Amino acid sequence: MIKRKRGRPSNAELAARRQAAGEPSTIPATLKPVCLLTSASIEVPVMPDPPSAEDAVHVPPFWTKGQLLNVRNADEYYAVTLYPEEADPRHPERELRFTNTALSQNFVSAWYSRENHDPRAR
Repeated sequence: MIKRKRGRPSNAELAARRQAAGEPSTIPATLKPVCLLTSASIEVPVMPDPPSAEDAVHVPPFWTKGQLLNVRNADEYYAVTLYPEEADPRHPERELRFTNTALSQNFVSAWYSRENHDPRAR
C-alpha cells in the first residue's frame, strides 16, 4: 500500500488514475484550429472627434494663469476654484466644473504649464 500524501493530488496523479481506470483523456489528442472571429464580427470603435475651440474651458476673466487652484470633489462633478475660495452655489461663475478627474487634471496641467518656454531649458 502506497502512503498518499496530504492535500490535493497533482494533475499528473489524476491523469495516471484516469488512465489506470480506463477513462478517456479529457484533452483531445489532436487539436483542431477553431476560428471564433470572422471579418463580419469585428467592430472597429469609432474615435470621438478631438475637442474643438468651442469645447475649450472658459476660465473666468479675473483668474491669472498660474495662480493656485483648489480642486474638490462635489459628488456629481469636480469643482475648481482659486485657492482660498471654496465652491459656492451662490456664485457658480467663480468655479469651473468637470465631469471626471481626467478632465480636471488636464485643465490643471495646462493651467500650470509654461506655454512659451526656452527649448534650451530642457
